[in-house]
Amino acid sequence: MDWFKFTPVDTLFFRGAQPMNLGENHTVSHIFPPPARTLSGALRTAVLITNGISFEDYGNGKASAEIYASIGQAGKTAPFNLIGPLFMLESDVYVPAPYSWFTEKDKDKNKENGKVKVVKGRHLKSRMLKSEVHQLIWAKGEKGDMVSLGGMWIKKQDLHSAERMIEVKTSEEFFENEPRTGIALEKNRKVREGHLYSFNHARLKKDVCIFFGTDRTLPLKDSGVLKIGAEQRFGWYEKLNDKDDMRFPDEGNLYLSLSNMEGSEEANDSVVATGKILYYGGWDLKTGFHKPMQGFFPAGTVFNEKINSTCIAIEGVETC
Repeated sequence: MDWFKFTPVDTLFFRGAQPMNLGENHTVSHIFPPPARTLSGALRTAVLITNGISFEDYGNGKASAEIYASIGQAGKTAPFNLIGPLFMLESDVYVPAPYSWFTEKDKDKNKENGKVKVVKGRHLKSRMLKSEVHQLIWAKGEKGDMVSLGGMWIKKQDLHSAERMIEVKTSEEFFENEPRTGIALEKNRKVREGHLYSFNHARLKKDVCIFFGTDRTLPLKDSGVLKIGAEQRFGWYEKLNDKDDMRFPDEGNLYLSLSNMEGSEEANDSVVATGKILYYGGWDLKTGFHKPMQGFFPAGTVFNEKINSTCIAIEGVETC
């Protein structure tokens, strides 16, 4: 895998799927961190720019075979997987907490030196059942009133640690919401009189950057400018070729997805623990129109199968 860190020069904005109707809603929701497919699209664009290929030639099939082998055909899914995005705070990498991990409901009262006690849900295979039910897990807390850590972030080294007390962060601890107000435009790009819209942009906190990987090497320079999202926000990317500590175990019985996972038939049949389904669209550069909405399992979802390279093994089997 190749690993990258990305440091934006300003705020970032990734619009959510909620509609904006004139006269009803003047505030746009945002998504942060961005979906994996957004970063994947940014890397594909960067490959074209780095190699001096126009969007028109790429879309018309006039790029080289090597380019299509590395980033795929225009309008098609990328042939590589993007792992993340994750957060990097100074030198520590934070990964999504598994939805199969739990803590006592009032975790703020149970914190000790910024750490909380974690109960790891175990994969259950019961001899009492006539057939194996791979989706079952069990977890037992001291008070019995537990909540999932899904949607939170933990240090990469704590993912396979035997420690019961670990540091847990929310997404908002890595960035700040920054309100922005902008003008509304007509179809002819003229200003619509009397209409303003508010946007919440994300500004990374000090010493925080976005961290992600690809499961194949792309024809990119070791560093350069990366433009992300429809707002064309940009920043500096850098390959981290020395990230040997980002090796993960391959074999297990439960697998954690480090990225949001498209709701395919295989994923639907293999999911063990997950959160609220996310819906993403996006912009299709080839057709010049919006992509259809798709449902995704959030990062941190736990499966009983290794769906793709974004899944890493986290647990063995507990037999009852």
